[in-house]
Amino acid sequence: MANINIEMEEYLKNLTPELQEKARACKTKDELIQLLAEEGIEIPMDALESVAGGCRTVSGMVCRSCGSEDITLYSLGEGGTIYICRNCESTAVDYR
Repeated sequence: MANINIEMEEYLKNLTPELQEKARACKTKDELIQLLAEEGIEIPMDALESVAGGCRTVSGMVCRSCGSEDITLYSLGEGGTIYICRNCESTAVDYR
């Protein structure tokens, strides 16, 4: 995939060879983020911030893993959105 930044490239090195291949086959950053989310892979906050289409803090949500309410929504363009807990970086969040 063109335009994978340094933070994301470092992160991809820690994936299995099969997932590295799938990730590098993604044509857009949105496809990459969606692939990782579908695989249940936690995406490091610094890597996600550098590739996401936009982000904003949201209210009314809570992390199922740690109970934090510090949740950020990342826009994936046509790929939808992903919610990430800024405290533990979990994607397991619910509405309060």
